[in-house]
Amino acid sequence: MGRPGLILGERLILVDGPAGAGKTTFATGLAAGLGAPVVHLDDLYLGWSWLEGAFERLVELVLAPWRAGREARFRAYDWAAGGPGGPWVAVPPGGRLVVEGCGCAPAAAEAFSPLIIWLDGPPALRLAAALERDGAWEAPHLAAWEAATRAHFERERTEERAHIRLIRGPA
Repeated sequence: MGRPGLILGERLILVDGPAGAGKTTFATGLAAGLGAPVVHLDDLYLGWSWLEGAFERLVELVLAPWRAGREARFRAYDWAAGGPGGPWVAVPPGGRLVVEGCGCAPAAAEAFSPLIIWLDGPPALRLAAALERDGAWEAPHLAAWEAATRAHFERERTEERAHIRLIRGPA
């Protein structure tokens, strides 16, 4: 974890952690401060059961072209319709890139030499934030998602591998 130039020298910044931890808000502010685009993994999931395939889609559709100096383009997932068909997202080549979302920093991400930021918080606070964001009707999906992400994070040791850890507390 002590790579030289770790903070300011990294081109790829991954913001990972469980649902409701504040990843989107944090990553959006960070990207604005860096003048970098932000990619939301929510746009790459293919529904609530797609956690494990999202990083591979991220590599194929975004990271590989971006690293090769080409513009990345993909169609965002349309959560209301339950399938592909959301807006087109373009990621310009070069510069820094911020990616946020549950599962964006598995061990395979190390091949891209990212800075990994882990966000977390008390489960009750995170659940309240997620329900406020997604709506109470998503509670059954969120419960299953929480179990899937916890298993994923334990297997990938995401929190342990993070370079920066931030814990959300009560306001």
